[in-house]
Amino acid sequence: MACWHSNKLMEAEFNYVDSQVGLEALVAHLHLARRISIDTEADNLHHYHTRVCLLQISAGGVEFLVDTLAGLDLRSLFTALAGKSLIMHGSDYDLRLLWELCRFRPVEVFDTMLAAQLGGITRFGLSSLLDELLGIHHPKDSQKSDWSRRPLPPKMLFYAARDVKHLEDLRAALLSRLESLGRTEWHRQKCEWQIEVATSGFPGADENSWRLGPSRHFSPRAQAALYELWHWRDGESRRLDRPPFKVISNEYLTKLALAVDSGTWRDAFESLPKGLKRGPSRGLMDALARGKSRDPKTLPRRPETRERRQPLSAQELSRQDKIRSCRDKHSRELEIDPTLIASRSQIAQLARQPDAADKVLLPWQAALLRPSLDACLAAW
Repeated sequence: MACWHSNKLMEAEFNYVDSQVGLEALVAHLHLARRISIDTEADNLHHYHTRVCLLQISAGGVEFLVDTLAGLDLRSLFTALAGKSLIMHGSDYDLRLLWELCRFRPVEVFDTMLAAQLGGITRFGLSSLLDELLGIHHPKDSQKSDWSRRPLPPKMLFYAARDVKHLEDLRAALLSRLESLGRTEWHRQKCEWQIEVATSGFPGADENSWRLGPSRHFSPRAQAALYELWHWRDGESRRLDRPPFKVISNEYLTKLALAVDSGTWRDAFESLPKGLKRGPSRGLMDALARGKSRDPKTLPRRPETRERRQPLSAQELSRQDKIRSCRDKHSRELEIDPTLIASRSQIAQLARQPDAADKVLLPWQAALLRPSLDACLAAW
């Protein structure tokens, strides 16, 4: 007999799993399913360290919400999931989360977001797709909620269950669209690639994590200030158990760093929003003072890597234009986003090495760009 908590919220019925007995009953149910829809909810918008807080599963027309904060031994669940064909929406983030949680790697994924993109659908969010293809309204009001709360309120549970409830039907509609366009193989290759890249997890912090996007153009003094400000924010974020952006944004950090360089940092501090000065400003003035006095020569140096390249030569820039033109032509004809065929960085790689398409691109992408690449090779 299944042992889980059954809940009925509005029109959604689901089973809340927060005991080991309930989990094993779920695993037994999953063994009978051919395909399984899954999704995750994490607390990265509310805490310093990201945790998987909830795992949503739909199998055989039944929805389950697994409380991953309930101290359960989840090994049997992920063993069962690993051998199944999974349906996911926007799987990249979820697969990386699950890889870091327990080194989970599925054998097969059907990503409904990728299917929609390859099918030429421009509004490919889950709510938009459910509305457009299935006529189902799925509100997004709990998307940014704190999923580490316990107990979770009914509204959030209802939202979570609906995230997976209709993925099987959505898959069928999108698969039909891909088949009519002859793009099912493209989708399969993209999904396999998604599974593979997810095993790299999320980039870890290192001694150069403080280097925010525009800082490479900063003066040495501004970089020294940014170093101190970033480390102050990281310490406050840990202390408060908040994501760094909820302590102070990157935009304000860079503004303050530039103000140190120009000698106006006290004025810049006073011009901060009152909420920032009242709340997470503890130690900020000290960090600004340290940034002003720090010797820029003491900053960690960026390690030299093989990936750092010289700017493209004139010949390579010409190749890049030709490859991009070919990509954009196919994008217009296929009515899909050009980055699905090749990203900016991939085009730059191919401009340097037109014969590296099989290493840089998926087979279907390389086939589309082959005429342009062959022309580049002929002129090489």
